[in-house]
Amino acid sequence: MTFEDITADAGLPQEYVQTLFADMHDVGAAILDHERASMRAVQERVSRDGSDALEQLVLAFRLVGENLASDVVVRAGVRLAAESREHFPERRLDPFRTWESFVTAQLTRARDAGLLKERVDIADTVWIVVAAGMGTKDLVAFQGAWDQAPTRLEAVVRSIVSLIRTSAVNASDAGARGR
Repeated sequence: MTFEDITADAGLPQEYVQTLFADMHDVGAAILDHERASMRAVQERVSRDGSDALEQLVLAFRLVGENLASDVVVRAGVRLAAESREHFPERRLDPFRTWESFVTAQLTRARDAGLLKERVDIADTVWIVVAAGMGTKDLVAFQGAWDQAPTRLEAVVRSIVSLIRTSAVNASDAGARGR
């Protein structure tokens, strides 16, 4: 894609766009900044949510799905981060590591609150959650089903959470043991 392609697709005069962006790298950087800001907004919203760490994890995936469904620039940023990171060496673009860090924090909080079954390995579970989320995102993209991103991402993480969460009775017991 060229600068001319972008201005034509946007329906804007090239001269105007060039007052905003010097080159394609600047366009890509602006897209990545927008995507990063949307993901930070998700993390902020999740951190304000009063539910437990596992429900916050599900909420985060749903909110990211909502961003993907409703914002083409977010979709472009996700794609740039995954497919064109070599063009942005000044940024440490690694979507898997970003999600790995977030999911690890949520699962660690869940374990500390007694919400995880005893034999759940956090590192293995993090890998499964992140891979399942990224795979679901890729499938949604392949199918062009962006409107389904929120429900599909929520469903895949909710399925995993249902396998690792203690039952209500066990959660109460775990809380009592921790006292």
